[in-house]
Amino acid sequence: MTMDVLPVYKASFFLNQKRRDGLRLRVFYAGDHVYTEFQLGDRFQNETGSAYNGIFFGIMDVLMWYAILMGAKKVCMTKKITVEFFEPLLCDAPYCAKSKLTDVQGKDYYVVAWIEDRNGKAYAKVDALFREGKDVNAADLLRDFDFSETTPWMTKFFSAFLSEKEGGS
Repeated sequence: MTMDVLPVYKASFFLNQKRRDGLRLRVFYAGDHVYTEFQLGDRFQNETGSAYNGIFFGIMDVLMWYAILMGAKKVCMTKKITVEFFEPLLCDAPYCAKSKLTDVQGKDYYVVAWIEDRNGKAYAKVDALFREGKDVNAADLLRDFDFSETTPWMTKFFSAFLSEKEGGS
């Protein structure tokens, strides 16, 4: 199974490696899913001592977007989500977030994401419906990505994707 780091949207709070205020996550493609490993600092801790759930949803939302992009070569937007938090997630604890495209029906893309600990115990899960973006120019969007940490294979994959989009496919 190939595991490649994905290019990042340069303005992303979650992914940009140069943003001091961001999470600086690295997202990997592993054939049938995307994932990232992370550990949040206490700046994301809420008043009850756990981490803000919104930050975890944001991580999973980013991963779902990439899962669709890699699995279907489509740029989609979140339409409907169901989020379940099974247990509080803690700052300064290591986690892995994963996402996978599960079904495609016309312009609807069904995707799942979850966060687990090192033992595989799930702490949160998102089931979502994404829809192909209207009037989204994928080539313009992807030109704002940083490929500096990607492998040649990943750069070639995205170059082919851009060529297809520019050609009207």
